[in-house]
This record gives sequence, C-alpha cells and structure tokens, in this order.
Amino acid sequence: MNPRAGFLPILFLFLFLFLAGPCRADKPEVLPVPPDAAPEIIAGEMRFNGAPMRILQFSTLDADETLAFYRKHFARYAMDGKYVEKTTGRRKMIGAMMRDKRLVNVELTPESRVAARVLVSSLEVFRMRHPKELAKDIPRMPGSQVIQHQDSRDGAKSNRFVTMRNSQSVDGNAMYLREHYIQAGWRRDRDETIHPARHRQLGFSRDNRQLLVDVRKTGQECTVIYNEVTG
Repeated sequence: MNPRAGFLPILFLFLFLFLAGPCRADKPEVLPVPPDAAPEIIAGEMRFNGAPMRILQFSTLDADETLAFYRKHFARYAMDGKYVEKTTGRRKMIGAMMRDKRLVNVELTPESRVAARVLVSSLEVFRMRHPKELAKDIPRMPGSQVIQHQDSRDGAKSNRFVTMRNSQSVDGNAMYLREHYIQAGWRRDRDETIHPARHRQLGFSRDNRQLLVDVRKTGQECTVIYNEVTG
C-alpha cells in the first residue's frame, strides 16, 4: 500500500482546524524526530496539489515516549502552541500548524505492545493549488472531477499520481482512455478486467514513460487513478 495514502485524511483534518488562524513566517524547520530515531526519507521532493511535501518514517520501541516527544515539540514550536491529537482504531495521530506555515503530522501505527512505526509529514498548505489546474494534460471524460494531484522526483525518475471521479461506467472510461492513448502514439501494454463492470486496469508506454490507469466503481461514482513514471 502507498505509505502516503494514510496521511491524506488527517492532513485535511488538521488543515481545516488550523487554516483560519494567523501565521508568522519564521525560518523553515526540518521535520522533527526524536534524538535516538533513525529516519528514512520516503518523499524528499514531492508535491501534493502543487504544495511541497516531505514524508519520513522510523520505528520506535516506545510509542508513548515518542508521542510525548511530539506533544512537547508542538507545544513549544507550533503556532500558538496548539496541536490536535486523534486516535483511529489502534493508530494514533498528532499534528500542528507550524509558525513557518507548514502543516506537520505524525502517525503512529503499533507493531507490538509498545513498539510502533512512525510516519512524519510536512505540507506547505498555503502553496496548494486546485488539482484540476495541474492535470490539464490528463485526458478525462466530460464531467470528471479532479480530486488530487501528487508528483515526486528521485534523481532522473519522476512519479505522478492523479485521482479523478465521474459518473461514467468503468467500461466507458476504459474505452475513452484506450482510444486517446493509442491515437496519441502510446503502446498498449495492459488491458485487463479485474472484476466485470467494477474494476479495470490499463497500461501504456511511450519513450521513457510508463502509465498505469486503475478504473474502478466506488458506489455510484467511478474513480480513475493515473500513475505515470518517467525516466
């Protein structure tokens, strides 16, 4: 599973809670981690709806001690010393709007009775743009709504995720996309029905670009996810 996916609901929760407050532009901080942590960068050069975003992860042998570290850090460095804490199932989340206008969120997922895996993210929320502006080049059926746009880079390789929704059928979306990319000179590498009328995947390639499109029915709507890798 994409490790970034779990961050999105809590990112928006904290965004709505803090966005209305005043912000002071201080010197940007690095992502906070406890002194004994050994973090691994997941996304060093990433944008979520056009806003710079960073994600790292590390493991802790004492989830309560790690949570206490972030409570103390946010109380000292967050805007007005405010932070939000939330528990969803076994996961614990804590986040705050920092004084340099970054939204920083921490998610702890238990791995044993006391140990946990920790994900830390930051998002420059005031630099976000509407995702439809960033996905103008992506083909989509009439009435489609662009939900989110993510892109990241690792050296010469770049990765792009675009999520859209519409009220069309899975097969209708697949036919539209198939015709567009084949006419545009892409090679069709995959065209597979995962579940009739509910889930379909298409793959295309051209030069140094690889594209996987996942089309599935979610309730009354159809969700279309583009994942393009270049390099």
